[in-house]
Amino acid sequence: MAKQISTCSLHQLIAVWPHRGQAAEMVCDLKYGRSTALVSPLAEAMACRSPDIDVVCWVPASPSRRRKRGFDQGELLARAIARRKGVRAKKLLKRTDDLPQTSRDLKGREQGPQFSALGSRLPKGAVVLLVDDVATTGTTLENAAYLLRKRGAGRVYGLVATVAQ
Repeated sequence: MAKQISTCSLHQLIAVWPHRGQAAEMVCDLKYGRSTALVSPLAEAMACRSPDIDVVCWVPASPSRRRKRGFDQGELLARAIARRKGVRAKKLLKRTDDLPQTSRDLKGREQGPQFSALGSRLPKGAVVLLVDDVATTGTTLENAAYLLRKRGAGRVYGLVATVAQ
């Protein structure tokens, strides 16, 4: 399932499932129930939908959420997908605000979180897979993709387990 969003930086948003039923339960159990055993089946399904890419990165969770959970679900998914694709996973982004998307009103969600780049520039034209667990407005992925494009990425594909419809 590919969701087209109005974007300048994200080449395409690819979602494995709509955010409902068992798929939504799996994502919620991973995020809020700390069911990290779900990373493997989610990553397997996501990797099957991924295009050919050079590197995998993830949308970082807010620092407070990462501390509370003890992990970043996007990072776990990205690393598992990278192993399946035979490419490297690399931390390319840092979240510069600490307000989770779920704590924002609609206007705040549409503005999305802000990020800063980590490490050196990407090789010019690199194809990047940007992983997150769920997409609602697409703004978070767009903000992250914008920064990756500024850092040298040619195409940035967003890949999520579920998408709100």
